[in-house]
Order: sequence, then structure tokens, then C-alpha cells
Amino acid sequence: MATVKYTSKAPRWITTEAGQWAWEEQENWRSTAADAFSVQDRKKLLAEAERMRKKQNTEA
Repeated sequence: MATVKYTSKAPRWITTEAGQWAWEEQENWRSTAADAFSVQDRKKLLAEAERMRKKQNTEA
């Protein structure tokens, strides 16, 4: 039986596919992103999400 995860809707500033993926799948990233207020912090988080997503895709 599959496990169902319930997450809140991603904030509007998370516009990339990798950001959406990180919000849904990466609990640590999501908690950090939920507290990010500056544009600089948000850009860093989206870049980190891109790196994590690429790494996950190459490992699969």
C-alpha cells in the first residue's frame, strides 16, 4: 500500500519544477523555505532545489 503525503501548498515564489518537487519531497528544504523571506535566500533555495533534483535524476 502506498504512503500518502500531505503537504501544504507551496508559496507563490516557488515557481520552478525543481522547487515544487523539493517542497513536496524534501522536508528539510521545505522547512527552510517556509522561513525564507529575503529574495537572496529564496534564490539560493531554488538553486539548491535545482541541484538536488539533478542529483536525484542522475541517481535514478
